[in-house]
Amino acid sequence: MNLTKSGENSIRRTIILGATVIIFFVSIVFAYYNMVFEEKRNNIIKDGRMDAIQSADQFEKYLSANIDLVKFTAYTLDEMIVGKKTDEEIQDFLVGQSTAIRNAVIENSTGLYGYINGRFFSGTNWEPPKDYDATNRPWYIKPMKSPGQLTILEPYTDVQSGNTMLALGKTLCDGRSVISVDVSLDRMQKLTEETVKDGSSDIEMILTDDGTVVTHSDVNEVGKNYGNDRSTFGAAMYSRLNRSEENYFEFIYNREHYIVYDVQFEGDWHCISVHNATRVFSSLTSIFVITIFVVVAIVLILGIMLTVSSRRAITARKAVAANEAKTEFLSKMSHEIRTPINAVLGMNEMILRESRERNILNYSEKIRSAGQELLKLVNELLDFSKQEASGEDKVKTQPFTAPSASILAIDDNQMNLEVLRSLLKRTRINIDTALSGDEGLKLSEERKYDLIFLDHMMPEKDGIETLHELRSRENDPNSHTPVICLTANVIEGARDKYIADGFDDHMTKPLDADRLEEMLLKYLPEEKIEYAIREDETEDRFEAEDIAIPEPLKALAGFDGIDLTDGIKNSGSVQAYIPLLKIFYNSIDEKKTELENYLSDGDIGNYTIKIHALKSSARIIGAASLGDKAQALEEAGKNNDLDRIRADHDAFMADYLSFKEPLSGIFSDEEEKSNKPEAEPELMAEVFSELNKAADDMDCDRLQTIITEMEEYRIPDKDAVLWKKLKDAVENYDYSYILELLDGEGNS
Repeated sequence: MNLTKSGENSIRRTIILGATVIIFFVSIVFAYYNMVFEEKRNNIIKDGRMDAIQSADQFEKYLSANIDLVKFTAYTLDEMIVGKKTDEEIQDFLVGQSTAIRNAVIENSTGLYGYINGRFFSGTNWEPPKDYDATNRPWYIKPMKSPGQLTILEPYTDVQSGNTMLALGKTLCDGRSVISVDVSLDRMQKLTEETVKDGSSDIEMILTDDGTVVTHSDVNEVGKNYGNDRSTFGAAMYSRLNRSEENYFEFIYNREHYIVYDVQFEGDWHCISVHNATRVFSSLTSIFVITIFVVVAIVLILGIMLTVSSRRAITARKAVAANEAKTEFLSKMSHEIRTPINAVLGMNEMILRESRERNILNYSEKIRSAGQELLKLVNELLDFSKQEASGEDKVKTQPFTAPSASILAIDDNQMNLEVLRSLLKRTRINIDTALSGDEGLKLSEERKYDLIFLDHMMPEKDGIETLHELRSRENDPNSHTPVICLTANVIEGARDKYIADGFDDHMTKPLDADRLEEMLLKYLPEEKIEYAIREDETEDRFEAEDIAIPEPLKALAGFDGIDLTDGIKNSGSVQAYIPLLKIFYNSIDEKKTELENYLSDGDIGNYTIKIHALKSSARIIGAASLGDKAQALEEAGKNNDLDRIRADHDAFMADYLSFKEPLSGIFSDEEEKSNKPEAEPELMAEVFSELNKAADDMDCDRLQTIITEMEEYRIPDKDAVLWKKLKDAVENYDYSYILELLDGEGNS
């Protein structure tokens, strides 16, 4: 029976492991596919932008020569009209000007022409038919609608040459005369055709603002109006163009994927470069599907082989031999799988360090997250096999007190100190705290401690520097006191590194209550450990499902940035959690200013230390997502990647500041005095007495409860200043200052 059950468990583990491997590698392939997809897409957009800008620039330069010509001619004709020059003089000027243009500027120019002094003039001496009425021609009508402005007429096809033409015109000073010139777009038409022929784009065109095609890589499209078309590619593209707020857009037409880049010039004209991305994206999708199929097939084949192998082994051996085989298999498999996973994660780390694309970094973060989860599972399998081999169970510490012992905790993060104090509350040990290395060294000179907890990453003087100075001070009573390093460094070999630096041991954050008590038992003098405890201290630590959310915190139920259950669990109790949450809320603006000042100064060292502290604070209160984002910035700081920090800082800060509004509803300092009864003198006297007793017993829970209960009352004006000081002292667990304040109250 045991043999069968063991076999089933082995098969189940094989299936779970296989499924996990499939998910992991599929996620990697998917992330890589998305990365390549975005890279190809961005390259197409970049190429389209270059093509469209180049075409628009050439077209604008070509037009500018003709525009300057019309403006100069109009200026001269204005002077001739004012000077009352004869028609013969005007005709001679236009003929000479047209000849000069053809010889020196525009070889294929058709010359200048216009309607001046009530008659038609031609710089090429062209004689119009007798019924020719210049005032009914588009080149005359449009400029007359915009007096004084240069106008560009819609393009048309010249009957004689077959070239695409457009006319430029401008009114003269008398308000009824117009000068104009025809411009051939033959050169621009050839440019659009050549752009497509050399493979730079699939379709190239120039459109007017109403959708009329000026030039097109397909000459048959020239002159069409896409604004009036229906159910054509041009109509679909033009409709999407009018709805786009960007200078590029994507759309699907007849199941083809197009990317379009648009550059505007000369007012509302559009130079457009169109790329058909269907072939590129289809090939990528095919490769992705095939790769997924291959990965799944390989894993399934391996899984079947392993399952068959396991069944044969179990059938052939006894139960003990089967367990040994299973343990060996899990151990070997764990190590074998970790090798390629570490290689993948290593390559992914290079992408995280070298890439600057936000979307690619987002995919890489997901790969890292999935990889770490897979490694965690593999490590658990390996640990399971080791435990089965050794037959050993973990030993818990259950409860003890150490009221005669004293410890010093040094950390630049106030919340970390409060958590440590809360987690060790039931041991009744005496705890002094310091917020910097120098402050801790000062306390060390004044009092002998049994144990010191020292944070590694601190500004100005870090934990290692502080430890070395402590050890070098011959007259310091704690020069030989055991020192435990507090760190978030969980990499292999970290403990050996810290011991080599002079620490006696190390603990990783977030702090664990059992691990803390284990350290006390290991390093405190035996005579200061008392295993006889009061009945009210025999309760087991609360489980997550037993946590009752207090009424004031229920306002955060709709805010997904904080997991209240995790925060309370990390803090050690509900009573300890609320002050920590308030410290986090009150420090938001201060931390924001510090981080932005360091970033502005380019001080990456102190920025990294401060973001490290913020990461710890966020995770303590249950803001895991914010903590993860802070960790990403911290890692960028450790890698000296200032560009990465600057790219991600604003988004992180916006997320951080989003905590202010939901928390302000809980911790606002403003009291609605009109709606609260004023506390009577007898009540205040009783409250002061209770605070005195709780502070003398170092009962932080009772202190916080008293403060919370008094929120229902308005504090009398004569006690307001004292009450504010008492509240601050309770939040900082400063028992001696509470007693000092209340002693002064008792003597007054």
